[in-house]
Amino acid sequence: MLEKMKKITLSTFLVSGSTAVFAIISLISVFITINTWQTQREASRPYFTFKESPRIELADEVSLEFRFFNVGTHPATELTSKTMVFHENLTENPILIDTYRVVNDIPRDTAASLLLYLDANDVDANDVDANYPDLDAYYIVIRLDYWDPILKDSFAQTIFIKWPGVYQERVQPLIHMEAGEKDRVIQYIKERNLAPLD
Repeated sequence: MLEKMKKITLSTFLVSGSTAVFAIISLISVFITINTWQTQREASRPYFTFKESPRIELADEVSLEFRFFNVGTHPATELTSKTMVFHENLTENPILIDTYRVVNDIPRDTAASLLLYLDANDVDANDVDANYPDLDAYYIVIRLDYWDPILKDSFAQTIFIKWPGVYQERVQPLIHMEAGEKDRVIQYIKERNLAPLD
């Protein structure tokens, strides 16, 4: 009788152990599946980037043209941009705060243009008559908000750019901010309650 109880206890233990192992494997499989789904979801969502350098033209005003390309698989709708431009010294108020909304869908590999016009007097009144020999540097922050109609979710991107201005009568190209500059710019924006960046 004792041997029979030992066999039943041993078999019960083996069955319980194998059930526990199966449950753990099932949980791991569910975790991997969810993780894979989230990765695929992020890879499919709309995402905007530059494929070409933004254009800068100087005339009676400074014009900047940004062409954002949707490199994600899904289209983007309801694209709204909020742009702020301010002097690199971060002591003055922004010279431009502009909001723009695109009414059309932006499918994959399609561009959306953003044009900014800065009054020459706002950029640097002393240099207007001298035909732009030198202009100071400016920071440009662009926040993009858009909707993915397939995932039915909204997304946001914030782009931090620096325009080094004009040096020795040569228009400098736009560059990405350095990490330290970005931190100072975020602090500047928060102190003035200019826009949410989260």
